[in-house]
Amino acid sequence: MSQPNFDLTGKVALVTGASRGIGQAIAEAYAAAGARVVLVSRKQAGLNAVAEIIRGNGGEALPIAAHTGSDEAVTAVVQQATETYGGIDIVVNNAATNPHFGPLLTAEESQWDKIYDVNVKGYFRVAKACV
Repeated sequence: MSQPNFDLTGKVALVTGASRGIGQAIAEAYAAAGARVVLVSRKQAGLNAVAEIIRGNGGEALPIAAHTGSDEAVTAVVQQATETYGGIDIVVNNAATNPHFGPLLTAEESQWDKIYDVNVKGYFRVAKACV
């Protein structure tokens, strides 16, 4: 996917929700463009699989299992990424959860709390920790 106008050589990209789907595709594309990619998701096995794909294509990836719903976990991710790569240049907040499927009025408050904690506050936590 290397394109002359999309060269990320020397950059470090942190991608949450990177173990599958859109997050995986973004991580693979950034790695193909030369970025070193920090892969973040809750499940280590999925992250390891994505990291192997990236490495198999000549890229560099650091898979870290963490929950963006936790301040401590996000801080630890950023600390490990910074120790490994010297900093973070690009942040892709892609992690999300949806524990309720159906009409909004049938959702439990605890489900809404989880959605808000990960899908809104998680994005804030990651951005704040990376600055």
